[in-house]
Amino acid sequence: MNGISEIAAITASSQASHHGEGGFQSGRQWFPWYQIDLAKQMRIEGLALKGLQGDERQPPLFSVLVSDDGLRWLPLWTQALHEPDNARDFDIRFSRVFAAQHVRIRADAYGQLSFNSLNLMAASTTGDELSLGDTFSMIERQAADTRVVFSTLFNESDAFLGRYIDNFLAFTPENVCLALNFPTGREIPASLARISPRVHIFNGQTKREKWGHTLMIGHIEAYEEARSVFPDFRYFATMASNGLLVRHFDVAAAIMQLPLASPVPVACERAYELDQDVDPINPTYHGTWMWHHLRNSEGLGQYLKNQINLDRISVTQIEGLFARREDWELVQERRSLITELEKFSSFENFMALEELLPTSIFNQFGSGEYTHICRVLWSGTRETTVDDLIDVVPRLPAHIAAMKWFDRAPIAQSTMAVTTDWGRALLYRAHDEHPSLARFQETTLISTLLARVSQAERFGPLTDKWWNSEARGRRGFRWSMRDIRCERQQIFPEIPELCPSRVAPAILFMEATSQLVSISIAMHETGDGETTLRLSCSAVSQDGAPVSGIHLQGYLYLTGMQGSSVFRMTMRQDRCVPPDILSRTVFYDEFGYTVDYADRLERTHDTERHYFVREARGEGLQVWIGLPVFCNATAEVSLAVGPDFETGRQELS
Repeated sequence: MNGISEIAAITASSQASHHGEGGFQSGRQWFPWYQIDLAKQMRIEGLALKGLQGDERQPPLFSVLVSDDGLRWLPLWTQALHEPDNARDFDIRFSRVFAAQHVRIRADAYGQLSFNSLNLMAASTTGDELSLGDTFSMIERQAADTRVVFSTLFNESDAFLGRYIDNFLAFTPENVCLALNFPTGREIPASLARISPRVHIFNGQTKREKWGHTLMIGHIEAYEEARSVFPDFRYFATMASNGLLVRHFDVAAAIMQLPLASPVPVACERAYELDQDVDPINPTYHGTWMWHHLRNSEGLGQYLKNQINLDRISVTQIEGLFARREDWELVQERRSLITELEKFSSFENFMALEELLPTSIFNQFGSGEYTHICRVLWSGTRETTVDDLIDVVPRLPAHIAAMKWFDRAPIAQSTMAVTTDWGRALLYRAHDEHPSLARFQETTLISTLLARVSQAERFGPLTDKWWNSEARGRRGFRWSMRDIRCERQQIFPEIPELCPSRVAPAILFMEATSQLVSISIAMHETGDGETTLRLSCSAVSQDGAPVSGIHLQGYLYLTGMQGSSVFRMTMRQDRCVPPDILSRTVFYDEFGYTVDYADRLERTHDTERHYFVREARGEGLQVWIGLPVFCNATAEVSLAVGPDFETGRQELS
């Protein structure tokens, strides 16, 4: 094919269709690949790929890998820029020439791998090619014999600390260690202080701020601790406390990435190319917002250039930044100079200097070779989901072992999946695409046990603590307001015979439409242990004309006054018009608001049950579920709280 060999075999992760003579198009998936088996070892000098295509949401990211057995793959070249000068045609000459039998092209994003033609520059071996076998043996020996240190700046709860360490120990080999920088003056939990010889927790001496130079100093402190506690380490990586390992860290795969010297993370969802090789005194007007703040910080650019001697500077991801000790030593040597950056800090011109300093120093004074072992979900700036762990993680490039962001609440599903033994065991099962008879029986057992566990869950009416008797709850209440101007006010529905409470159980938070809004609310408890809510709304404009169309006018917030709760919202077919009127659910916890989706969803032919797990922010504090109020729409839902519901009523009849 393409002048290579008549006996070359083509395989791929998937194939949607043939794409012209010599072309290819995969199906849509994570990290699709196309592979050539040359049937024998050949000299691989480069390739020409023409007509690379993708939709507007898919950047032209791809890597070239080679192998001598189709099992172990060496990354040889990568295109990690979102907007290269030519995003369709690539003429590539490899700086390292190997003898290989297999060549793979891997798209480094979600989407299709599609191109018009691929010409591989392959020839008979001459004997002076690099040996893949020798290279793999050398790197695997280095990976086994060397020590790697992760640095984490930890400001989370003690409860999450145990989970974080569990995650680290479960997904790293014995020669990977953790230097965890606890805040200055904060007591280190005795139960975790010596949990493993691979984990060193210490109190940093620098008070860390969200912006400025202090986060960089925090990682330098961890590096200095590592030199004392793990003196023989050879590689160092900066991690994040809200990023977690999602699979076993492959030290060899990370080392293999270093010679590529990619200035930006491979397979990154964020475009960093405009933030590379920037003049510190006259920074670009494009790229990250930090360049604007750098220009406005008088003297900072001159200090970077004249005192730290950085002729050019770059910004890239700090999460998972992996490099040799020699390169990190260059950063540590400049600690005093970095500390002096404090005089340029200001609230108005805040900067994430930890994203600027390390790679700028690596590039100017060191090898310029580094990689990133953490994938940050920049697209949508979102938290990692269970679907990500199931669908994305098994297909990640081999060197990526962590993802960010994760919810630090120990009860978050994705967090539990990677920070508990049982969560990881179930996750591994979800990755298994080849079920056996034994696996089938294991799944049957899990299903049986799960059904029994679910039977123990107890739910009761959301309004159980509103009234002191079941009879009063059955009567419920009706409340309405008419022609009230909607202008971001709070409105408290009048609830008869309500039990005394520190907080209001029902609150209307209005939007700012300036329209005259009428709302009707009816709530009562049912014999099924739920509270039924009927909600309708209409609006007229300021000139008295009825408002047409469906428009958000506010949110109705309801609490069961149970503290941390699982809210169960049951919606029956045709009871909400339009059907998706309650698709955006908001929660309030006395500190802030969050939009959330159901942690569990159960469907029958005419009913949907949404379960939302919410933690209160402290003892005696409450959580409200917020349901959107739209004009020209009606909603009827049943609400309950659990999962260990016990009535608080003295009188039950």
